[in-house]
Amino acid sequence: MKFLEEKNPNSDKNSPDGLVGVDRRFVMFNGGVGKEQLSWLNDVLQDASARRQNVILCSHLPMDPGSASFAALMWNYDEVMAIVRQYKCVKACFAGHDHKGGHSVDSHGVHHRTLEAALECPPGTSAFGHIEVYPDKLLLVGSDKMADTEMCFEP
Repeated sequence: MKFLEEKNPNSDKNSPDGLVGVDRRFVMFNGGVGKEQLSWLNDVLQDASARRQNVILCSHLPMDPGSASFAALMWNYDEVMAIVRQYKCVKACFAGHDHKGGHSVDSHGVHHRTLEAALECPPGTSAFGHIEVYPDKLLLVGSDKMADTEMCFEP
């Protein structure tokens, strides 16, 4: 709460009213990654790089402003992505939380795919998919509400 008090002046900490741009993320229904998790992520990515492995990150909260509403972003997405950008092994980041979904490619070529929420589906439809993995791309094959997404990258 102390963190939110510093970032969000509203009495209702779930309200982004008056917050501008990516600062709209500082609401109570979001969250962040702690120091221990950041250290763990750095170690995992360092190891994956040494082993020449490709990595897909999965998070409930989106980590790129182009893939989601500003009000749905992870509080410290910039810290997480600063670690990710130290390595070339991360090819895609998958997230949820922002029910409408979205897709972007950041300035380092990492794909960010926010998955559509099943609870937003009209009766008789669904939002699910599967990922096909290839040496140079990922293909998210979706159903009804979930859009197909091709994510190409350098192997």
